[in-house]
Amino acid sequence: MLNNTDARKTKMKVFIYFSILYSSLLCAEEKSLVTIYTYHEKPPLVTNSAKQQGMYYDFTRRLNAMSAKYHFEMVSIPRKRIKLMLANGSLKGILLGVNPTWFSDKDEIKYLWTPRVFSDRDEIVSLLNQSIEFIKPQSLQGKIFGGVRGFYYFGISELIESQNIKQVNTAHEVDLFSMLLNHRVDVAVISRSTFDHMIKKKQWQNKFHLSKKPHDIYDRRILIPHKYADVYDHILPIIEDLQFNQSWQKKINSYE
Repeated sequence: MLNNTDARKTKMKVFIYFSILYSSLLCAEEKSLVTIYTYHEKPPLVTNSAKQQGMYYDFTRRLNAMSAKYHFEMVSIPRKRIKLMLANGSLKGILLGVNPTWFSDKDEIKYLWTPRVFSDRDEIVSLLNQSIEFIKPQSLQGKIFGGVRGFYYFGISELIESQNIKQVNTAHEVDLFSMLLNHRVDVAVISRSTFDHMIKKKQWQNKFHLSKKPHDIYDRRILIPHKYADVYDHILPIIEDLQFNQSWQKKINSYE
């Protein structure tokens, strides 16, 4: 049984806890809500959506910590739906982790684009004992290619459409590893961040081969429709600051 002193201390701790919680909720309500969309349900970008774990969730929390104007919440939806929403102008938020070339906006005119949030690259992955070197998309002719349904692989997708390359689709990029191991596909495109994470997690160090030449090297940025120019102006200095923020860079490196 608690004595009077201990009881008062316990009540005080409870009071402080709920005061902080209430203040946090009140602060969030005072900010304007901005939805951060992503279609990358893969580690280390998203490691556990139910627990909001992964690089994308860490980034969202960092934005919230540094913004006094907006409250950001991340939502994952399929790329096909994202494409439709962009086409009809119904995207009510911003899109994280993408690149202008993926959305036919190489000149960065159709949308507003932030600087780099993360750097990444798409690797050409095959089995170690059946290694494939990628020189150009034509290098994969006659091969069975593993890809994610709805994703566009420049140069490769065109050959798939002309039936020079057979494609086997999956819903999740991590499934490509088992498809390779089970010889369902000969080669696949997997982002380096996901590749490194899964190799370490599954201890697959001697299972796969990376082509000397990757399929692509790129920066993951944020696409912002022009109607959200105010959001762009607000988060631009935050993202620029993160490039040189040691604690943030340390956080990102922890996923390697």
